[in-house]
Amino acid sequence: MKPLRILHIVDSLNAGGMEAQLVSLLNRLPSEEFHFHVHCLSEAGVHAKRLRPDISLSVGNKPRGISATALWQVHQLLLQHWDLIHTHNWGPLVYAHAATLGGRRAAILHGEHAQCSHSELKPHRRWLRRCFYRSCRAVHTVSQQQLRDLQAQGFDHQRLMVLQNGVDTTRFLPGERPTARARIGLAQHETVIGVVARFGEFKRHLEVISAFETLEPRQRSLRLLLVGDGGPLRERVHAAVAASPHADLITLAGLQSDMPTFYQAMDVLLVASANEGLSNATLEAMACGCPVLSNRVCGAQEALGAPEEGGWIEDLSQVTLLRAAIGRVLDLPPTHRSKIGEGARQRVLSHFSWSAMAQRYQQCYHTLHGL
Repeated sequence: MKPLRILHIVDSLNAGGMEAQLVSLLNRLPSEEFHFHVHCLSEAGVHAKRLRPDISLSVGNKPRGISATALWQVHQLLLQHWDLIHTHNWGPLVYAHAATLGGRRAAILHGEHAQCSHSELKPHRRWLRRCFYRSCRAVHTVSQQQLRDLQAQGFDHQRLMVLQNGVDTTRFLPGERPTARARIGLAQHETVIGVVARFGEFKRHLEVISAFETLEPRQRSLRLLLVGDGGPLRERVHAAVAASPHADLITLAGLQSDMPTFYQAMDVLLVASANEGLSNATLEAMACGCPVLSNRVCGAQEALGAPEEGGWIEDLSQVTLLRAAIGRVLDLPPTHRSKIGEGARQRVLSHFSWSAMAQRYQQCYHTLHGL
C-alpha cells in the first residue's frame, strides 16, 4: 500500500506549543504509512529544522494580511496529488478553502488549536468560519472543552472530533530541583514561578509581570522565570521587565531546547492565558512533576483533573485575581506543592500518553481518506 500523501498548512513553525507538537507528531508517525509535506505560509520558524529528513518543507514568506501570492503558492502545491490537506488554525484554512474550491479539489481536515478570540467572534467572522467549515471533511479540536466551546458558539460540523494533545513522558521527566537550578543558574533558596509561552497578547505576560510586582517578591524570595521568545509583544514585554523595580528578580530565559530542566527548576508553572486549546506547557510541566496554576481556559480541567490533582484552576482574568491566586499557591507548604506535582506526573501517564496521541491521528488520517 502506498503511503498517504498529506499536506500540512501552517502559518509557520515558529516558537509555540502547536508548532512544537506538530513537528513531534509528524516525526513520530511512520514514513511507510505517510508522506508529509509542510507548507509554512509566512516563515519556517525555529521548529522547522527538527523535521525528519524525509518530511519536505516549503515556505511562502507571506506578508501580513491577505496575499494573492500566498494563495497562488497553495494552488501550485495542489497541482500535486494529496490524499488529505491538514490545516492548522484560521489563516491556513482560508487559503486551503480558496485553493481547493471549497474542498472540491482535495479533502480538508481542519485543526483548531485554541479557543476563538474576541475578534474571531464578530458577526462577519462567524459567518465566514461556518462557511469554511462546510468545505472540510472534518474539523478537530485538541480538547473536549474546546469542542463544546465551538458548538456553543454555533460552529458545529457533522464530523467535529477531538484529537487530544499528548506529551512525551520519556523526555519530560521529574528531576532533582537543586541539580536543575544549578544547571541553568538559578538560586537554590528562591521560589520560582515559571511562564512558558511566546509573547502573544493572549498569553498575558504584561499582566503576570504586574501581579508579580505586587507580591512582595524580595520579602518572599520569589523569582519570575519567563521562558520563550518571538511573538508580537516581545519588545513590550522586554521593556516592561527592564522598567520593573524588580527587574533583577525576573529572568528572560528566551527560547530553550532543554525544557525539562526548566520545568524541573520551577516551583509552579503559571498559565495565565486568556485562551487555549489544551496547553502543551501544562502537560510538559505536569510530566516533569511541576504543579500548574492555570486560568479557567479550554482544556485546563481536562489536563489538571480534580482539584489539587495536578494543580489549581482559578479565575486569573484580572491582575488582582492573578496576584491573589499566586499568593494562595505560594502560601502552601513546599511539601504540599511537591505532592501535587507527583500527582500531576501520574495524571499525565494515565491520560496523555504520546503514543495514544499518535495513534489517534494515525487512525483519523486513514478513516478520512477512506470516506
